[in-house]
Amino acid sequence: MKHADGPLHRDAYAVYLPAVNDTYAAETSKELADDRPFPSGLTLSDLVFWEPNELWYYPYLLHSIGLYSVGSLPNNTVTQRNRLSNTLVGDSGGYQIGKGSMKGLSKIRAKPMPAQAAVDAWQQESRARELITGWLDTYADYAMTLDMPLWAASPDGASSPFHNCTTAQLIDMTVQNLRFIGRRADGQAKWLNVVQGGETEADIALWWDAVKSFRRGGWALAGSAGAKGGIANMLRTLLMMRDDGAFDPGQDWVHVLGISTPKWAVLLSAVQQALRQYNPSLRVSFDSSSPFQTGGRYEDVALTPAFTTDEGTWSIGTELAPQSRLHADQDLATPFAHDQSPIGRRLLLHHLSVRGGVWDQRNFDSISNTLLTNHNVWVYLDAMKQANDIAAARDTARVPARYLQCLAFIEDVFRRDDWSTAIAGNQTLLDAVAPSGYKTAGLGSVTEFQ
Repeated sequence: MKHADGPLHRDAYAVYLPAVNDTYAAETSKELADDRPFPSGLTLSDLVFWEPNELWYYPYLLHSIGLYSVGSLPNNTVTQRNRLSNTLVGDSGGYQIGKGSMKGLSKIRAKPMPAQAAVDAWQQESRARELITGWLDTYADYAMTLDMPLWAASPDGASSPFHNCTTAQLIDMTVQNLRFIGRRADGQAKWLNVVQGGETEADIALWWDAVKSFRRGGWALAGSAGAKGGIANMLRTLLMMRDDGAFDPGQDWVHVLGISTPKWAVLLSAVQQALRQYNPSLRVSFDSSSPFQTGGRYEDVALTPAFTTDEGTWSIGTELAPQSRLHADQDLATPFAHDQSPIGRRLLLHHLSVRGGVWDQRNFDSISNTLLTNHNVWVYLDAMKQANDIAAARDTARVPARYLQCLAFIEDVFRRDDWSTAIAGNQTLLDAVAPSGYKTAGLGSVTEFQ
C-alpha cells in the first residue's frame, strides 16, 4: 500500500512507525463522558491519527500481538481500522516470548529452563503459534515472523526461559516457526522475515543462511543485525543480503526494530535510497513505543529538538507535564504551553488535570495520558521529518559533520564490490556516529570514508 506525501512524511524518507500500545488503542475506542472536559470540537476518535480526523493524519503504525494474552480477541481502534486508510505492521511478540512474559503461554516458564526443556516447551505451544499467526495474517498488512531472539542466550537474556539454549537451537526453532507460517498463513498479510544477530558477526551469517529462503514480502532487522549492532554491522548485514538477492522486487519492505532517534531516521533514509537502486518500490521503516511510554507511563511532554551541528541537540527531550489540582478549575482556561502539535494548540490545562480533589493522588485520568501521548507522537513524527529535510538539503549549519560524512559513505558503499573492506576502513567514523551496543564491536581505522 502506497500513501501520498504529507506534512509528516515524504516518500523518499524511511517511515517512522509509532508503536501504538493497547492502552492508546483501547482509550480511543471509548465514548467520552459528557462531563469530561475535552478540547472544543473534538472527540476521542480524533486522536486516532492513522484514520482521517479533525486534528492530523499519519497513515502508518505498528502494533504488537505481544501486548495481549494468547487467545484474546482485542476490539479497539487498531483492529477496527480502515485498511484503505493506513498501513499496519504487526509485531509477532518475539520480545515477549523471549522474555517468557507473554500472557497465556501454557508451557513456557518466565525463568531460565534447561535448554532441551525450553525447546520442547516451545514445540508444545502450537496453540500460541496458531493464534499469533492467525491474528497477524488477519489484521496486519505486513507481519513480523516468529523469531526466537539470540539475545535470549546472551547476558541480556539472563532471565529468559531460553537463556540456556545454543545459537543453533534458537535458529532451529526459528526455522520451524517459518515453516509453520508458510503452511498456515493464507490471509492478506505479507511477512517480514526477522534477521537476528547475536554478539558476533558470525551469528548474523549463520542466522541468514538458515532463514533466507523464506521470502514472503520483506525483512526485519533485530539484535546486532539491527540498530543495536550499530550502523557498521547493519550495513554489513544489508550488503550481505543484497548479494543474495534479498531486495529483488517482491521483497519490498525492510523494518528496523526498536529505534526512534532523528539520527537513525536520516541514516535509514539513506539506506532506503541506496536500496531503491535495486528495488524502486522498497520501503524502510523503524519503530518505537517511546512517545506512548513518555506520555502514558511517565506523563512527560516530548520536546522538539533544536537541530544544530552539536550532536547533543539531535535528541527528543522530555519534561514533566504540568499537573495540578489547581489546573482543574475550568474557569481559568489556562493554555497548554507546548503548542508545537495540533492537539497542543487546542489543549487547556483543565483538559489534562481533571481531578481537583484534595485527596486525589493524581490529577490526570487515562484520557489525559491519551491526549498527552497524541502530542508526543506528533512531536516524534515532526522531528523525524525535520531531521530528514535538513539532511536531504545537506545543511551544514544544522547537521553534524560526522552525520554528513556517514550519509555520503552509505551512498558510496552500496556501489562497491569491495564493501567489506570499505566498511572496515571506515569503522571509526561509523562507530562514532552509531556504535554497536555490544562489547564486540568491530575494528576501526579512519575517520572519513575513502
